[in-house]
Amino acid sequence: MRREQEFRGRSVAVRRLTVCCLLISAVASGETSIQTEAASTELGQGIAEALLGWLPPGLKEKSVPGAAVAVVDSQGPIREEIYGYQEGSESDPITWDTIFLIRSISKSVTALGVLMAVQDGLVDLDTAISEYLPELRIPSRFDERPETIMTLRHLLSHRAGFTHDPPVGIDLVQPGYFERYIERVSESWLRFPVGYRLHYSNYGYDLAGFILQVRSGMPFARYLQEKVLGPLGMADSSFDLGKVEYETDRAIGHGSGGNVVPIAFPEIAAAGLYSSIRDMSKYVQFHLNDGVVDGQRLLREDLMEQYHSIQFARPDQRTGYTLGLWREPVGSTFCLYHEGGGRGFASHMILYPELGLGVVTLTNKEYQDLTGFSGRAVMRGPILNRYGPTPVADSRSEDMQRIDLRDPRLQAILGRYGDSPGVVIGFESGVLGLRAGDSQFHPLSFYDDQGELVGFYGSTMEVRFLSPLGSRPGSMMTINRAVSNSNSHYLDFNDSPTDRAGPDKSEWRAYVGEYDVLWEDEPTSTATIEVRNGYLYFRDGKCIEHEPGLFFLYDGEALDLRSARPTFANQEIRRRP
Repeated sequence: MRREQEFRGRSVAVRRLTVCCLLISAVASGETSIQTEAASTELGQGIAEALLGWLPPGLKEKSVPGAAVAVVDSQGPIREEIYGYQEGSESDPITWDTIFLIRSISKSVTALGVLMAVQDGLVDLDTAISEYLPELRIPSRFDERPETIMTLRHLLSHRAGFTHDPPVGIDLVQPGYFERYIERVSESWLRFPVGYRLHYSNYGYDLAGFILQVRSGMPFARYLQEKVLGPLGMADSSFDLGKVEYETDRAIGHGSGGNVVPIAFPEIAAAGLYSSIRDMSKYVQFHLNDGVVDGQRLLREDLMEQYHSIQFARPDQRTGYTLGLWREPVGSTFCLYHEGGGRGFASHMILYPELGLGVVTLTNKEYQDLTGFSGRAVMRGPILNRYGPTPVADSRSEDMQRIDLRDPRLQAILGRYGDSPGVVIGFESGVLGLRAGDSQFHPLSFYDDQGELVGFYGSTMEVRFLSPLGSRPGSMMTINRAVSNSNSHYLDFNDSPTDRAGPDKSEWRAYVGEYDVLWEDEPTSTATIEVRNGYLYFRDGKCIEHEPGLFFLYDGEALDLRSARPTFANQEIRRRP
């Protein structure tokens, strides 16, 4: 029976009898470290069996044409499997060297390229990017010259304040896209002040990649090839999409509906790396060996430590973004991970550096439930069983203070956060609480912690109110207390029942109507512009006019209605007939 019918993969046999050999050769002088390594390898083999028993039915359920997966320790692959086909034909099976677009996992590779440039003295993480791009101008409501305070560390940790995607009108399939895209940075308004908060952005990573190109004097793809991919032995991998286009052993991307996705020039530094399971196993091994390749250190220890450390962390913060990877605690240890999805592919990588274990999965179909195939859930159980539960930092102490409900700070946070139905904070039966859409009403208990208001609801979640932007109450961040102090989820203040009526300008009436939101000139969704209570609303979000025709929503995104090609969040919007 063919592999596609049973969706079974061809396996690489375990290449080392590590557990057996280590147990037999254990001696008193090194018994502890040997036992630790043996236990880790045994754990890795157990994870491999669990993952590879669970993955094939899931791939079949999602109609994924092809996939490759590897479970890796510090010595190399423990287990590798390949499934299915490059495009769906029996004549083009996935091989060990088939290349996939790994999408946003590319960010961690780009970050490594930046760190290599730091090591070589080409750039500095904390130097303003205006020093490298003196002609660059970035529009901002918050700082006159944000490029003079923005650094590579901000870009790599998603703290620069950029929106998620590049400016409208970029042709993603033509050579020279990268350069034209950076030239149009002046069309993209910052959503937040530099350093204000973590906000995931492809845009910031591409700007970092462009700086590498300028400082090295060579194309970005070539620099990464010489400084990262080559030294790691990743011979099949490349950011050079012109080269990738002619590669015969290449998985063909498929959309969520199963349609073939043509090769394109996507966000190059943020999401443009093609790689094979063999190469990604080497990349995982590099991380597990703390930057050492074939016995030689590739990246300095201090830079490797920064690579894996949460940036701009608050005291005792254990969850957040490093320089290219997400980090979170698991039991008494921690994991580093990243996912990538879109343009026909989905990919996943998770690392446990202290345990010397990692998993990487590559597929040639994009789908919404990325985490379902990451291996994170499969790995978490065995690791928690062996290394104990995650310590919970419970900030709800016995000295929690009651706060007078007449406190003006509480009145300031009443209202709606996020889009409709969003999250509403208000009084019900005289009790202050929170309701998300049609969910249960959650009473909120507040305490004063260094001037911050924090509310708790349910048994596991926390709400923290962040600093306001201007006169607005700012953001509400929800945190899972099991991984306390994370930057996990923000909802920005949208609308308050106490807001006074707006200016209700007559010229706004010309904007009212239904709009298609376009991506690459194709409608992807619809949106309504209307006037309520004297304010312009876009998708039920209140807009504040910055200058005639230029508005900013509660979440910092720009609505630009000043030209014949209006945009929202860098995407063109077109009035419906």
